[in-house]
Amino acid sequence: RTPFIVILTDGRANIAADGGTVRAVAESDAAGAARAIGLAGIAAAFVDISARPRPEGAMLAAAMRGRYLALPRADATTMHAAISAVQTA
Repeated sequence: RTPFIVILTDGRANIAADGGTVRAVAESDAAGAARAIGLAGIAAAFVDISARPRPEGAMLAAAMRGRYLALPRADATTMHAAISAVQTA
């Protein structure tokens, strides 16, 4: 079986890996984690559930070499369909 990661988020890094709340550190940690996923070659989907998707989510998805899906009002059925489509693409 091939691993596939699904990240469900509002696309904004606000908590650092050490638990701190310095946004710049949180953003750097998130970018580093995204790059690590991309370099590992793990297929991924980044689902941005923010009411107003912003570029930060798309940038993290690009860093992880994953598909970016902006689904601000999606229910479980819509998310399942979107993730299934990405996995088979």
